[in-house]
Amino acid sequence: MRAAGLLPAALALASLAGVAGGAEPPQASAVLLQTPPTLDGDVLDDPAWKDVPATDSFWQMTPDEGQPASERTEVRVAYTRDALLIGVVCHDRDPSRIIVSESRRDSPLDETDSFQVVLDTYRDGQSGFVFGTNPAGIEHDGQVSNEGREADLGPGRQIATVAGYNLNWDASWAVRTRTGAFGWSAEFAIPFRTLRYARGGPQVWGLNFQRNIRRRKETAFWAPLPRQYNLYRASLAGTVTGLEVPGQRNLKLTPYALAGNSRDFVRSRSDWDHHVGGDLKYSLTPSLTLDATVNTDFAQVEVDAQQVNLDRFNLFFPEKRPFFLENAGQFAMGTPGEVEVFFTRRIGIGPSGEVVPILGGGRLSGKIGRARIGLLDMQTESSSQTIIDANGVPQMQAIPASNFGVARFAWELGNRSYLGAFLSNRQATGIDGWRDDYGRSSCSPRKLSGR
Repeated sequence: MRAAGLLPAALALASLAGVAGGAEPPQASAVLLQTPPTLDGDVLDDPAWKDVPATDSFWQMTPDEGQPASERTEVRVAYTRDALLIGVVCHDRDPSRIIVSESRRDSPLDETDSFQVVLDTYRDGQSGFVFGTNPAGIEHDGQVSNEGREADLGPGRQIATVAGYNLNWDASWAVRTRTGAFGWSAEFAIPFRTLRYARGGPQVWGLNFQRNIRRRKETAFWAPLPRQYNLYRASLAGTVTGLEVPGQRNLKLTPYALAGNSRDFVRSRSDWDHHVGGDLKYSLTPSLTLDATVNTDFAQVEVDAQQVNLDRFNLFFPEKRPFFLENAGQFAMGTPGEVEVFFTRRIGIGPSGEVVPILGGGRLSGKIGRARIGLLDMQTESSSQTIIDANGVPQMQAIPASNFGVARFAWELGNRSYLGAFLSNRQATGIDGWRDDYGRSSCSPRKLSGR
């Protein structure tokens, strides 16, 4: 009886030793479907999933590290010519005890029954895309860089910075869920145009799944992870093979037009005001994206979460403007939220929080082989702000037009290390610019080792 009791513990230690010792990661094979499934959350009864093999080997991280998951989870991976499809069946012996705590997009998935997937499309063990949901069918997505090592995951993970895990990155994809006597199931449809990946024929991507069973405080992974890591640990992920992905030449144009009228009833006159502009996104290659903007307007961006400042330091608000979110981790340098060499929220916002018009700009980001590239150039218009002088009298102060330029380059060396350089420059421009009004910083190329 004593030997039998030690057997599960020995198996758990062997499993964790395999992870630490570089054992072969789990592997799934994607199946090409000529007829896609109906996206309604029903995986068990949809004939499109019948011939797709399921993988169901999940291992606990908590509470019993290294033990098999307490409930069975079946995952099927397929694709069409346009999208990656993932079918999930989360079996549960007592579906009445499934916990759902949130139903808003990008809500945290830690305090609810949930399922998440990370896709390391470059197979570099560093970056990836995260998609998740819960039985209520919420859409949770984000972009991982540096395996999330620099992410500031505060309470609720709603203030996650762009350096390690960019929660504010929102993609175009769909998920549907269904609950029943078996537990709950979900179907993911992720268009290939949403993802970024290397050019070429058949693809092998890094892949890992995470399931949470909240009432047991259980977290289980397909590719087992030691307790100190999380889903963003792309270097320990499994693989998915058999993907024949399409080449990308995506073009997305988002124009806008604003018009307004103000009337002075004293002088009996009307003044018309109008603005026209737009954004453009174009995939130069499947892994290199160009963003451009003219007369930028961010009126559609979600408002910042309310914060109360009780000290003399500036508040930190994460970037939510879509133009700056694609591959935002490529431009990160420093400690997020504390000491950052470059922070995009400074572009288009004056010293006192007033809006500074952006005339236009461009942004090139992505990967070419083992090189990570980030280039940005933005031009703002001259503006003004109201300040209070020493006598308490409000005065107008000019804000000169400025040019912002950033160049970031990193060459991956393997073993989660890279050689990189960073340069940023802000310079006042135009006839109202001041010659000595500038800010510059750079970092010499050096080898940085991940931990």
